[in-house]
Amino acid sequence: MRLALTMKLVLALALTGALVAWQLFVPPIIGLADQGDFLRLLGPLGFAPVPKGPEHKYWYVTRKFAQDPSYRQPRFEQVTSGLIIARAALALNRFLGNPRTFDVTLFGFIHGTLFMLALARLFYVTRALRLYWLVWALTLLVMTDVGYVAYWNSLYTEPASCLWFLFLLAESIDLREPSPQGPSTLQVLRWSIFALLCITARAPNAAFCLPLGVYGLSLARRCSDRQARFAAIGSVAAILIAGVLMYRSLLPATRVTAFYNAIFYGILPSSTNPRSDLKALGLDPDYVRYSGTLAWSEGTGVANGYLLNALQEKVNSLGMILFYLQRPEWSWRHVETMLPTYLSLRPEFCGNLDRSAGRPPGARSEAIAIWSRFHERGLARIGIPLLAALVLAIVGGGLTLILKRSLSVTVRRWTELAICLSACCLAAFGFAAFGDAYDNTKHQYMFNLLLDTCLVFGFVAAVHYQTALQVPTDPALAPAGHSY
Repeated sequence: MRLALTMKLVLALALTGALVAWQLFVPPIIGLADQGDFLRLLGPLGFAPVPKGPEHKYWYVTRKFAQDPSYRQPRFEQVTSGLIIARAALALNRFLGNPRTFDVTLFGFIHGTLFMLALARLFYVTRALRLYWLVWALTLLVMTDVGYVAYWNSLYTEPASCLWFLFLLAESIDLREPSPQGPSTLQVLRWSIFALLCITARAPNAAFCLPLGVYGLSLARRCSDRQARFAAIGSVAAILIAGVLMYRSLLPATRVTAFYNAIFYGILPSSTNPRSDLKALGLDPDYVRYSGTLAWSEGTGVANGYLLNALQEKVNSLGMILFYLQRPEWSWRHVETMLPTYLSLRPEFCGNLDRSAGRPPGARSEAIAIWSRFHERGLARIGIPLLAALVLAIVGGGLTLILKRSLSVTVRRWTELAICLSACCLAAFGFAAFGDAYDNTKHQYMFNLLLDTCLVFGFVAAVHYQTALQVPTDPALAPAGHSY
C-alpha cells in the first residue's frame, strides 16, 4: 500500500513538473511582461531590464537583466519576503559564473523548484485522505494553469505570495490530525514561519494578520505541551506585528498613487455627485477636473503639488473605509461591475511571450488554460454567490463550532481551517477591490488563489459527504493509511 501510494505521489509530481517546465523553458517560453512593478525587486538587487526603455513594457516578456544600480527608484520599493527568493536566484547565477547578467528563466527555475517542493509537501500531508487522489488531481489542474505558471517567469512579488501560501497551507493541513499531545513545537514553528513569510510577501497580504492570528490562538488552545503553547502565542504576536509593520512599510509614493487611482479613476467616474464625494474625502471639489485620470496618465493631478499634499495629509485608509461603508449602494455597484475582472487569472496589461516568438504585442498563451477559462466563463457569472458562500462559510462554520459540541476533533480542525481560508479570501478581496482601481486582476491574485483553494477543498468535502454512506463508519474498517 505504501509503495503504491509513493509511486502515485511520484507520478503526480512528475506530471506537474513536466507541465510547468514545458511552459517555462520550452521556446517560446511563457512568462509575464513587466507593467512597472519589477523595479520593486530589481532596484534593491541592483539590476535593470535590457533594454530599460518601454520596448517590452506591458507587451512582451523581458528576458535579459543586467547590473545597473541607476535603475533603482527607492520611493517605489517595498519590503518583501520575495527578496529571499530573488537573492537565492542571484546566488545560483553567481555560482553558474555570470554575476552581471541573468535570464528571467533563472527566476522561473527557482520559483518552479520551490513550487514543486511546496506541492510535494502538500501532496504528502493529504496522502491519508480517502479522496487524496481527487485533491491531487484538482490541485494539478489549477496550479499548472498558465494563469498561475506565467508568474514564475517574472519578477513580481506574487510568486512569493503563492509559494509561501502553499507551504503554509500544507503545514495547516498537517496540524489537522488529532493527537493527545496536540501540535508539537516544531509543527507550530513551521506554521508560524510560513505565515510570516506569506504576510510579508506583499503589502496587501497584511490583511491576513487577523484571520491567521485568530487561527494561531486556536493552535495555542490545542497545545498541551507548554513550550508549544508559548510558541503558538508568540507566533500570534509576531503575525499581528508583521501585519502592522508590513502595511506601514508602504512608502508615501506608493500609498498616494493607490489613493489617487482609487479616488479619481475608481470613485469619481461612476459617482452621482463627484464634488460632494471629494469634499467628503477632505479634498477640494474643484479637483473633479482630474476625474478619470490615473496617477501616471496624461493630465494627471499628481502634477498638482497642492493635490499631492492634500492626498498625503487628508486621505488615509481608515477614511477610505468609512467612505465606502457610508455608501453601500455605490460599493455594491462597484463590486458587481468589476467582479468579472476580479475573477480573471490573466492580468489585463501583461503579454505572455517574448518578442522573439513573433506574436503580436500583448499576445497571451492558451497552452494550458482550462482553469483560466473556467474562471472567465464560469466563476465570473456567479461572483456574488461565491462571495456570499465565503461569508456563509465563516458564519456557519463559527456557529457550528460553538453550538455543536459533539463534532469529532477531525471535523472541528477542518472547520477551523475552512473559516480561516474563507476569512483570508474575503480580506484579500476587500483590500484589492477598494485599495486601488488599476491593474485589478493582478491585485486580486491572492483572492483568486485562496478562492481556488476553497473551491478545491469544498468540492472534495462535498464528494466525501456524498460517498460517506458507502464506506464503513467504523474507522477500524477503513482502508489502511486513509482517514476520513
